[in-house]
Amino acid sequence: MKIAVCDDEIILYEELYTLLNEYSTLKKEPILTTYFKTGYDLLSSTEKFDIIFMDYQMDDIDGLETSKRLRLKNSDVTIIFLTAFPKIVFQSFEVNTFRFLLKPIKKEDLFKSIDDYLDSVRTDDFLILNTNDGSWKVRLSEIIYVESKDKHTIIRTVDNQLECCRYMQEIEKMLPKDRFTRSHRSCIVSFLHIRNHDNKTIYFDNNERASISRRYLTDFKKAFQEYIVRYNTKD
Repeated sequence: MKIAVCDDEIILYEELYTLLNEYSTLKKEPILTTYFKTGYDLLSSTEKFDIIFMDYQMDDIDGLETSKRLRLKNSDVTIIFLTAFPKIVFQSFEVNTFRFLLKPIKKEDLFKSIDDYLDSVRTDDFLILNTNDGSWKVRLSEIIYVESKDKHTIIRTVDNQLECCRYMQEIEKMLPKDRFTRSHRSCIVSFLHIRNHDNKTIYFDNNERASISRRYLTDFKKAFQEYIVRYNTKD
């Protein structure tokens, strides 16, 4: 899980960093934490984060304005405000914040906010994947295919390629069968991103390809046809 802390008080960041490491050890949840001293520093970053702990009151640009601009770049990022003023909860609705934590930050409040976040993303619409770079929240709709390669599993998404520590069989059990199927012993494909196919090859909407083996051809064609029928008959 990738977490950003945006706060102009370095002491508060150090306290949060210690607590996040404690949470990571306790819950066995890998956490990579990045610190930003100002909202402008955060806005100039190209990194993607799962959670951003945002100080509400900062010099130059405050947390609310920073969050508004962040929403233009990434509508899905989870924002948790840090504040000494409870009344800001009403303003925080403007940027769809997940939580707000009162300063000084209590360990139990911080831990609960992360627990609640993880509960919210562990649904059928997302996968939480452990990689060498930490944990990633991946939308099912963004997965193009899953491929077994050597001793690793590659998850190809719309804008990324992740190397996962799980076996492909484990990933397969986490994917809904009405949206994903095998085309080959070492490949699972998403129906959503298939542009067309013949009896040997699948052509995806990002111009990549996947093979269809003879063993899986009949089952693949049947499952894909059922998906097309469901898609075309939706209200």
